[in-house]
Amino acid sequence: MNNIQRIFLLFSALLIFFSIKLYSQEEQTTFTPSGKVYGKIFSNFHYQLAEENESAFAVERAYIGYEHLLSENFTINLKLDIGSPNQESSYDILKRYAYFKNAALIYSKDKLTLSFGLIDLYQFKIQEKFWGHRYIYKSFMDEHKFGASADLGASISYKIHDKISADLTVMNGEGYNQLQTDNAYKTGFGITFLPIKGLTTRFYVDYTEQTEIQTTWTGFIGYKLKNIGKVGAEYNYQVNNKYDSDHDLYGFSSYVSYDILKKWELFARYDRLWSNTIEGEKNQWNIFKDGSALIGGIQFEPIKNVKIAANYQDWYPYAKNLENESYFYLNLEYKF
Repeated sequence: MNNIQRIFLLFSALLIFFSIKLYSQEEQTTFTPSGKVYGKIFSNFHYQLAEENESAFAVERAYIGYEHLLSENFTINLKLDIGSPNQESSYDILKRYAYFKNAALIYSKDKLTLSFGLIDLYQFKIQEKFWGHRYIYKSFMDEHKFGASADLGASISYKIHDKISADLTVMNGEGYNQLQTDNAYKTGFGITFLPIKGLTTRFYVDYTEQTEIQTTWTGFIGYKLKNIGKVGAEYNYQVNNKYDSDHDLYGFSSYVSYDILKKWELFARYDRLWSNTIEGEKNQWNIFKDGSALIGGIQFEPIKNVKIAANYQDWYPYAKNLENESYFYLNLEYKF
């Protein structure tokens, strides 16, 4: 039995133990089950600032889901993701699929949350929330495929103290739009620390063993000042990307926003992705995807659940034979 199998068995035992213990402690009170349908859509108009002047209207993604409260503590969450599973080419973006992003049973009580099934992951959840503009651009780890936003597995999150919480997840590792194709599992552990009001820090690491051992290390710090704005930065390091020996990825992302008026916000972000140079090679192994991104713009929220942002997006590749990609975007998010 390898280490991953031992962790999985221990994790399963903990889930069963906590479920039995917590259920036995629940008071039998009258509860009326209820549910709600929810949805979210990301759409945009974009215009390329180049000789080609490519432009188009697009709906990048649409989510529709249903959340049902079985009891005061148990919830079922089902969510469909309608979009392109792999946006690596112009042909990919034209394809649209509907697939489950969530199909989870969630138990929450006091400081503890247990999730099982097709679940949201904690890997970059805090970073994505702090960035706050997912409808404009994915968070760094999501954009560059350091990990998936959801997967099949189980997770435990526990609030140790008012200022400290920890989470542990065991998952397939292939993501929510892929089937398990091997007996390898991915284990992730994170700890979040809130030392003072407005300040968030987080450390995360995961481990997967296949032909090689792949590990991801992440550090994040963010500060939010109410009614003024926020600033955040993260550093990511992945060893043996896609289980290729000595193929490491490094990433840095920083973002800032400033509330100029009640419904208006200025925002900016800078990303940098780079890789190592393998012995005997001239360039970095990921040179054709390495580069830096700059995003900046203004957001307007006319009513609750509707956001509109005019922004500039630039990708500067490090490969000398590739050209800059510069766009003007008008992005919209609307949800219910």
